[in-house]
Amino acid sequence: MSQIKPIIQTSFEDHQSRIHNMMLSFLTKIKSALASQFLRNAGWLGSAELANRVTRLLTAVVLARYLTPVEFGIAAVALTVNELVKVLAQNGIGAKIIQATYEELDDVCHTAYKLNWLFCGGLFFIQSTVGIFVGLYYQQMDMAYMIAFLSVVYLMMPFALVQAFLIQRQKRLHATALISSSQITVDNLLTAILAVFGLGIWSIIIPKVLVAPIWVFGTLSQQKWIRKPGKKMKNVAEIFHFGKNILGGEVTKVIRLNVDNIVVASFLGLEAAGLYYFAKNAGLGISLSLISAFNLSLFTHLCEYRRRIDQMKTEFFKAIKLTALVLIPIISMQALLANWYVPVVFGEEWRPAIPVMILLCLSAIPRPIGESASELLKALGRTKTDFQWNILFSIVFMISIFIGLQWGVVGVAAAILVVHLLLPLYCRWAVKRFLNTEKTSAPLALEENQTGGKI
Repeated sequence: MSQIKPIIQTSFEDHQSRIHNMMLSFLTKIKSALASQFLRNAGWLGSAELANRVTRLLTAVVLARYLTPVEFGIAAVALTVNELVKVLAQNGIGAKIIQATYEELDDVCHTAYKLNWLFCGGLFFIQSTVGIFVGLYYQQMDMAYMIAFLSVVYLMMPFALVQAFLIQRQKRLHATALISSSQITVDNLLTAILAVFGLGIWSIIIPKVLVAPIWVFGTLSQQKWIRKPGKKMKNVAEIFHFGKNILGGEVTKVIRLNVDNIVVASFLGLEAAGLYYFAKNAGLGISLSLISAFNLSLFTHLCEYRRRIDQMKTEFFKAIKLTALVLIPIISMQALLANWYVPVVFGEEWRPAIPVMILLCLSAIPRPIGESASELLKALGRTKTDFQWNILFSIVFMISIFIGLQWGVVGVAAAILVVHLLLPLYCRWAVKRFLNTEKTSAPLALEENQTGGKI
C-alpha cells in the first residue's frame, strides 16, 4: 500500500501538470489571436456593423408597422437597381491603390482620381436612365424617381475615393469603421423618423442621399492627400487590366446578392417581393455585413504577405478559423430564434416570412469561406481566376433560383441555401492550387505574367 501511494500521487501530479499546460497553451492562443492585426481590424469593422444593426433593427421595426408588403416590394426593386449599378464603382481601381508598390503609389492615386470622376459621372447617367425603364416596366413612376434620386450619390463619391482606399492601404480600418458606422446610423434613424412622419417609401430613399456627405467629409478628415493638378494619367492600361477582373467578380457577386429580389418581384409579384425582401433584410443583413467587414480586413491583411507564400498560407487559415469562430454562432442563433423574435419584434403579420428568413440565415454559414478564397486570389493577383469562378457560380445560382421559383419564396430561399454549399469546395481548390508551397516556387513571376505588370 505504501508503494502504491507515491505512484498515485505522481500520476495525479502529471495529470495536473498536463491540464496546466493545456490551459497555458489555450490562453496563449487567445492572446495571440487578440494581438492579430487582422482580428483587430475585423473587430473594428464588425463592431461598427453590429452597432449599425441596433439602429437598423429599430428602423426595421418602425418600417414593418408603417409600410405594407407592396411598399416594401417597390423599395426593394429601387434599392436593388441602385445596388446593381453601384457595383460598377467597384472597378478594381481602389484595390490597385491598396496593392501598388510605394514607387507606383503616387501615379496610381492621380490616375485613379481622374478615372473615378469618369466612372461615377457615367454611373449617374446610367442609373437615371435605367430608372425610367424600370418605372415603366412595373408601371410605378415613383420607382423611377427614386432610382434617379439615389444616383446623386455618385456625384459626391469621387471627392474622397482615393483617400478612402489610402486609409485601407494603411490598415487604419478603425477610421473606416467609424465613418461607416456614423453614416449608416444616421441613415437608419432618419429613415425611422421620416416613416413616422408619413413619408412612406421615400423615408427609405431620401436618407441615403442626405448622409452621403458624412462619408465624404469623414474620409477627408481622416486622410490627407494633395492632388497635383498638372499631373497626367499614367499606367491606365495596367490599372484597367488589373481592375477589369475585379470589377467582373464584384458585378457577379452583387448580381447574386440582388437578382433574387428582381426575379421574385417579376414572377411572384410585388407583395411576395416585399415579404421576401423583409426576410432577407431582417435575417441575412447582419450576416452579410459582418462577412463584408471580415473580407475587407482579410484582403488588406493578405496583401502584406503576398511575397511570402508560406506565411500567407498560415495567415489565411488563421483568418478562416477566426471568422468561423465569430460568425457561425451568431448566424446559427439568429436562425434558431427567428420563430420567437419575428412576431414579437416585427409583428404577427410578418410570421409568413420566418421560413424564408431561416433558410437565408443558414445560407450565410458557408459564404465567408468562399468570400475568403476570393480575397486570397485578389491578394495574389489571380483576379482572372476568381472572375471565372464567379461567372460559373452565378450561372448555377440563377438556374437554382428559377428551379426554386416553382415553390414560391420559400423555394427560392431553399435553392440559395443549397447552392451556397458549393463555396467550401471552391476555397479548398483555391488553397490547393495557389497556396501549395511545394509547387508554387515562383509565385511572383506567375502574378506578373497574369496581371501584366508588377504587383
